[in-house]
Amino acid sequence: MLHVDADGFFASVEQSLNPSLRGKPVVTGAERGIIAAASYEAKALNIGRGMQLHEAKALCPRLVILPSDYESYSIYSNRIFNILRRFTPSIEEYSIDEAFAEIATGRDVCFETPEMLAAELRKTVRQELGLTVSVGISLTKTLTKICSKFRKPDNQTVLRAEHIPLMLKITPIEKVWGIGNASAKKLLQYGISSALDFTQMNESAVKKLLHKPGHETWHELQGHQRFRLNENPFRTYDSMMKGHTFSPPSNNPDFIFAEAVNNMERALAKLRRHRHLTREIGLSLRLKEYHHQSAALRTSLPTDNNRELIALLRQLFTALFIHGQTYRSTTVWLANLEPPHLRQPDLFEARPQSAEQTQLHQTIDKLNKRFGSNSVQSAALLNLREKPTHSRDAKPKRYDKLLKGETKVRHLNIPRMTL
Repeated sequence: MLHVDADGFFASVEQSLNPSLRGKPVVTGAERGIIAAASYEAKALNIGRGMQLHEAKALCPRLVILPSDYESYSIYSNRIFNILRRFTPSIEEYSIDEAFAEIATGRDVCFETPEMLAAELRKTVRQELGLTVSVGISLTKTLTKICSKFRKPDNQTVLRAEHIPLMLKITPIEKVWGIGNASAKKLLQYGISSALDFTQMNESAVKKLLHKPGHETWHELQGHQRFRLNENPFRTYDSMMKGHTFSPPSNNPDFIFAEAVNNMERALAKLRRHRHLTREIGLSLRLKEYHHQSAALRTSLPTDNNRELIALLRQLFTALFIHGQTYRSTTVWLANLEPPHLRQPDLFEARPQSAEQTQLHQTIDKLNKRFGSNSVQSAALLNLREKPTHSRDAKPKRYDKLLKGETKVRHLNIPRMTL
């Protein structure tokens, strides 16, 4: 098994797009006021994710602060995965900057050793994308995750069976993939501080303490594969959530409700894309002081219909919004999801109108995919224009100059945007 992990991904993409930023401390998240990602140069100055920008600037006056460019990050992510597919067809896109893969080495394939394959993969990504990745190779997914983190950045670790105990001995239990904070605290109470200590526990004790997930991780750390490659991840969801922080904070109910509607429509577009229906919609309003109020309502029937859910969203908003208070963000979630084929028709529902609404939303989704997000939108979103301009509204630099074939709402899927 192989695990590839891009190094400081978001910040590294910015440095690839603008080579003059290489070697400089770079962070993204200007639009939120909070650091979303930091380059290794910034991390060396104790500047990291989640830090307030003004705090980071105080630590490093020469810090380069950029707005997040998620379209570019997605493009580069796809290019990394496509490069990996040249080495093996069996890959699992685990996150935007991580992937697992099954590999073959030996005299009958292109690479005789795992070390040769890892080195060539890293070299290809560096040459074609201007990024560095770290690679781990071992017998199981859990071990490969440990390996890819071991020598970051821009390195590789191949862990064979005979050396597994040595690696586990120097790996803290809280750093093991699949062992969360709660599980790590339980294990530490029993004197289990390293991954090796964990593997030496009695199997029945592991089952009793951490149940099935912990038991599977226990096997994985010993080189016994339990987590198979999922080449079609995220096909089913239990919930979906979309949120947005806006600057400056606002007490305008029309604008704040429009923000909530925008989050709902984005969540519903994803819901339809993954062929799910929801039985619950929830809303969270976060105050300027970071306190928040949340509530949820159940739907009468499973649905993916904007028109049905916006009425529930209005009820939630009316119940939660406090006039005179200043808000900084809204979050909408959809829960109790299920695939459409499980939905039972209701005797009294208006089937023709429901079918028309479904067709309408599918058409809107296609138009927005083709011409850009919010090309077709609810009238309620017109109130987003009431937002005052703010320094955090700055767009990524590359949006200032359109490339050949681009429009203001649609950018091309291109692997590199620098000459």
